[in-house]
Amino acid sequence: MKKSFLLLAFACVTSLYAQENICCENIPDYDVIIDLDEALSKKESIVSLDISQQSPKLTKAPEALVQLPNLKCLNLSYNRLSAFPENFKELQNLTCLDLSGNHYLQKLPDFFNEMPNLKVVKIKELSWSAAKKKEIEEKFPNIKFEW
Repeated sequence: MKKSFLLLAFACVTSLYAQENICCENIPDYDVIIDLDEALSKKESIVSLDISQQSPKLTKAPEALVQLPNLKCLNLSYNRLSAFPENFKELQNLTCLDLSGNHYLQKLPDFFNEMPNLKVVKIKELSWSAAKKKEIEEKFPNIKFEW
């Protein structure tokens, strides 16, 4: 009986963990590419891209990202993003987006609602008020925000 309980408990925790943590670091067998030029040279095979902490800092998400049709995980954290190009919505396979630490970011584009697979947006270390966070969560009901 004890063994069955532990196995059932493990199964429940594992299932819950998988549902709650659907972002990039929890997707097995992903090679994280950290250079946009390298990613563009391998277009079709890139599913995860980390272009956080760029030098010079990015002020806008690169338009070239749409050339990565299978991109699921994108880390743009700790840049100086304040805008997204309109073509960013063409990243239809994007599941997780990390925007943490982009202190110039004042709002999210409405077209995030047009991205059907976008499930998680990390926006940590921004000084947005509780009211603004609530407004964002209501505006984008299909996205889980990690504050």
